[in-house]
Amino acid sequence: MATAAPARRKKQSRLKISAAAGVAVRTEGRKAAPPAKAAAVKLAAGTERATAAKAAPARAAAVTTAVETLEIRPSGTVVSRRPAVKRPAIHHVPHHPVLPLKPPAWMLEECQVAPARAGDQSEILQLLSGLPTPPSRAEFHAAVDHPEHDSANRLVARLAGRIVGHVEIVPRDLLVGDAVIRGAVIDRVAVLPECRGAGHGQRLVRSAEDRMRQSGAVVAFSRTRIATSFHELGWSVLGRDCATPGRPTDILARLLEGGQRGGETVTMRQWRHVELPAIMRIYQQNASRFVGPLDRSENYCRWLVSRGAFDSILVALVGQDRYELHESSARIVGYAIQSGNRVLEIMADPEFAGLERDILARVCAEAIENDRQEIVYESSAADPLHEAVAGDGSLVQSGDRMVVAKVFKPLDLLTAVAPQVAARVAASEVKETLELGLDAPSFRGSIIVADGKEPREATVHPGRVGRSYLRLSDDELARLLLGQCDPAEAVAAGRMEPSTQMAQKLAAQLFPRTPLWCPMWDDLPA
Repeated sequence: MATAAPARRKKQSRLKISAAAGVAVRTEGRKAAPPAKAAAVKLAAGTERATAAKAAPARAAAVTTAVETLEIRPSGTVVSRRPAVKRPAIHHVPHHPVLPLKPPAWMLEECQVAPARAGDQSEILQLLSGLPTPPSRAEFHAAVDHPEHDSANRLVARLAGRIVGHVEIVPRDLLVGDAVIRGAVIDRVAVLPECRGAGHGQRLVRSAEDRMRQSGAVVAFSRTRIATSFHELGWSVLGRDCATPGRPTDILARLLEGGQRGGETVTMRQWRHVELPAIMRIYQQNASRFVGPLDRSENYCRWLVSRGAFDSILVALVGQDRYELHESSARIVGYAIQSGNRVLEIMADPEFAGLERDILARVCAEAIENDRQEIVYESSAADPLHEAVAGDGSLVQSGDRMVVAKVFKPLDLLTAVAPQVAARVAASEVKETLELGLDAPSFRGSIIVADGKEPREATVHPGRVGRSYLRLSDDELARLLLGQCDPAEAVAAGRMEPSTQMAQKLAAQLFPRTPLWCPMWDDLPA
């Protein structure tokens, strides 16, 4: 009996502890606990029984407190309580708008633009490494062999003895339809990231414009992703330089759904160097349909091949393929130029309509064989092959570049395209004399197509606008002369003001829209 009494007491104490623990857990889930349960917790803690006078403050404390922790010790159960108040809100760091950082004072100083020196090659390469397609050292060596190389055409901007900007001028003979225009191309405009926003890029472009005027350029072109900055300097935005990506398997499936081309059988293979004149011939047959391509001479084409800015050239032949120099048994009727997964040019003889689709199908077949998951087709935005490459997707790509141009000598450009204007009038079978005046800040004159015997002739008269004329800005004048202006759209947008309805009609007839194309092969880094 004596040993049973301590065991009974231990059992009772364990029951009390268990009851206290159960009450404490239930009290934690709610803020207001009954007074009896609160008293049970007090008893479990080893305190005296609360009287009726002391029970009221305990009940008030139970309402405003909650059990936070429950710790069981040999000496008794310890219940920790915390006030039933909300925790303070966590205040995050306030979001401040990103403000443009003002460059240091030394960066805001006016830079000195001058031709690059022989020892600037490494520093220029480091500056141009941030471009999407940076040039290599081989590109510098290839530029020296250019038929019209001039060391003064590479300009750099120096600030505190350091090169902070670069621009390259490439003289070229450009095609505007059938007319050959003396022009130039601005390429690789770059400014150090920490020096941007201080006007160094604008000074470089203005210096390049002065250099091109001195060299006798009539018009200048550039392919850029910052067309807005060029537009602020008076350049005209002509259109997109379209590049469309696509999967070779999908492209090949869409091309095969279109059916087979009729006519003579065509075979395709890799080109030989002796076939360069045939490729030049096909290029000249197609380039006159566009505005912007180069007038490639034989010396220029040989330099273009020697710099190695391509991987393969595929040619399409009609006839028995033999190793001959003068195409006596087999005639080349098309070609395709590739660089990696980029298709730079696909051209075909105009007599073989639809041959471009067959050449693109062969390119896709070779891409599938080489396990290429994507190809990029680069051509004019008016090329129907873009639809075959894109399929149901959009033709507008976020990485597309814009083609901008600036006309330095509007009189020379209008005189060069005058024969094409006369040919358009003769093709429309209009017999009477036509006159259209142009009134712009940089040029004031008119073009007259006289009534006479064939062939019709067009003459330019500076200083005279006549009765039917167009009042427009230099930006819109360049677009009109280069065949990239829609008179009806320009009049509706307020960029052009015709004196008569006949003036707007003549503008659409004499200067129709012409596809824009600047071949990528000429500008691709070696």
